[in-house]
Amino acid sequence: MSNSSLLIFKKNFRNALTNDQKRELVNKLVEQDKVSLKNALKAAFLSKSTYYNKPAPANKDSRRKPLDERLVAELENLPKYERTYGYRKVTKYLEGYNHKKVYRHMKELGLTQPRRLKKQNRRRLDLSSPIHPNVRWEGDLTYVFDGNKTNYLFAIVDVFDKEPLGDHYGLRCRADEAILSLENAVEKRFGDLEPYVGYRVTLRVDQGSQYISRKFKARAEELGVRLEYCGINCPNDKPYIESFFARYKCEEVYRNEYTSYSEAFLGWLEYKDWYATKRIHQGLGWSTIPAFRTVRDSHLAASFESENIGA
Repeated sequence: MSNSSLLIFKKNFRNALTNDQKRELVNKLVEQDKVSLKNALKAAFLSKSTYYNKPAPANKDSRRKPLDERLVAELENLPKYERTYGYRKVTKYLEGYNHKKVYRHMKELGLTQPRRLKKQNRRRLDLSSPIHPNVRWEGDLTYVFDGNKTNYLFAIVDVFDKEPLGDHYGLRCRADEAILSLENAVEKRFGDLEPYVGYRVTLRVDQGSQYISRKFKARAEELGVRLEYCGINCPNDKPYIESFFARYKCEEVYRNEYTSYSEAFLGWLEYKDWYATKRIHQGLGWSTIPAFRTVRDSHLAASFESENIGA
């Protein structure tokens, strides 16, 4: 045995070469060094079955049969509307062929029907700008990490004046917490939680499990709140609450590193108070929410007086 051949006995040789390289080494040992095939295979860490196996070329599948020219001709000559058939109906239409064979040929020829893509045609809600409060609210939930665990914030804002009406900050995100945020909003704007016949405001929410629950739907109807659901994966259907959460994250959460639940909760309370009383809003004419409400009330009073004088 030559010195070059002794390399095969080195440690960790087992995975150093590919099977093709090992096969060439075995042939060299057998032909040039007159080593028995058994010893050569053992030295090269190559099994006898692998040595004799001759894999097909990578670009050729030996199992694939050539296309049936007769079937190909029949498929290409299908009438206009029969081309819309799936492979099962085509099998029934042509008769005399196996459905698997028909499917293989249709796939090769590109005649299979396109599958409907999930979320292709999403239902989108109309965007509108209310001209007074309590026309449309938007609600959602977001996540806040307090340094140890995830906290959940449910919030509802009025689309007209951007005021945060109801919220619930806690460690759970069930329908019960969503209901508490809704009750806070209703009580703040309408003064009580008495049952109301009909609808007095629309709440736009997504299709999260909390908002589509029967418990939440029943409570909303009882309070006179009409629910309006966004399309799946359509956050732009409720841009105001999404913008509110984005501002909260950028102006409060991402600027602080909380170490406990109490710190995160106090941060939310402080931000909510500042947002509702002191923050300048570009969408409100570069004014705060109270200032915007004061200007609006003065305009309404002036309009009411002028109408009475004219009468």
